[in-house]
Amino acid sequence: MTTKISIVYDDQASKGFITGWGFSAVIEKDDNILLFDAGWDGIALLKNLEIAKFEPKKFSHIIISHKHWDHIGGLNAVLYQTNNPTVFVPSSISSRLKAEITKFAELREVIDVKAEVTSGIWTTPQMKTDIEDLQEISLLIQTKKGIVVVCGCSHPGLDKIIELANEYGKVHAVIGGFHGFEDLNYLKNIDVIIPCHCTKKKNDILVKYPKKSKKCHSGLVVTFE
Repeated sequence: MTTKISIVYDDQASKGFITGWGFSAVIEKDDNILLFDAGWDGIALLKNLEIAKFEPKKFSHIIISHKHWDHIGGLNAVLYQTNNPTVFVPSSISSRLKAEITKFAELREVIDVKAEVTSGIWTTPQMKTDIEDLQEISLLIQTKKGIVVVCGCSHPGLDKIIELANEYGKVHAVIGGFHGFEDLNYLKNIDVIIPCHCTKKKNDILVKYPKKSKKCHSGLVVTFE
């Protein structure tokens, strides 16, 4: 089955979409529609979802990569319009945020093992970062050509996330924020590379891999078989 990933929040945008610091993507696979991260501005996120023709009430699952404001800011605005989705979060996020989420959704805490979201989609275990009290999860999607990795900010290190993902199959694509990742040669065996909002070496990646990298922006849609 085809997997479609739509970027709906980024600091770059197609005409008509709203820009903002942060990240959010919608994943469509089989009969499931998932939201990964929620950007910062809930109003902007809802507007972008409307433009992209996504209805929050149809989200079956929401995955929050980590607790930073630019990935959770729009969550409450979306949750108000959902229909009891399952929300996956790192277990290390605050108990208050967990309590708020349970008012609108079923909460699933990701600890030290990967968690199945739905058929062919898993979270990584929560992974440690160099920032005190911050742990992060990424999303692993099985496709015919290999694993598609969707990451929030890659605070644990993009290389460590890819290394972990390779345990479940060859990594075919990586999409999201790569943060301060610098070892660009590490990406040479990956077929599709889409560096998004917080990637410091974004332009360097696009120049080094012009045939297999894409510019990230709200409104971008990528399809995987």
